[in-house]
Amino acid sequence: MRKQMEIAMNRLNVLPLALILILAPLTRLANAQTPPADSAKAAQVKAEVVKRLANKKTHVKIKLGTGEEIKGRLDQAEDSWFTLIEDKTGRKVDASYGAVTSLKGRGMSTLTKVAIVGGIAVGVLAIAVIVAIRNFDPFKGGITVR
Repeated sequence: MRKQMEIAMNRLNVLPLALILILAPLTRLANAQTPPADSAKAAQVKAEVVKRLANKKTHVKIKLGTGEEIKGRLDQAEDSWFTLIEDKTGRKVDASYGAVTSLKGRGMSTLTKVAIVGGIAVGVLAIAVIVAIRNFDPFKGGITVR
């Protein structure tokens, strides 16, 4: 009876080892395959690149799927990739639309610029009103009766 239990235990120990040996090559195969690019996201990035090039608002920051961030200016756009000239180094970087996870414009938006100018104008007007009120004296020449 004891010998039969030992044989059963040995068989149970061999089963996980056999599964590991069978499944190990499959994990490498699964890791080697790249996932298909998200076509909706790629189309959105492509539309944004084309729009920015047409509007001459080419200063952007992109984040790639690898986690790398690149700041630069859009140079040209093709069907499946675009070229970015990096700000710091001046090197040209080709990136496919599917490899980009986010594309953001750099610099201030028009709304921000208008808000800043409006704030400055309100500040100047407030200072002018305060100075006018401080220097206002209706009885400066004295009271004259006719």
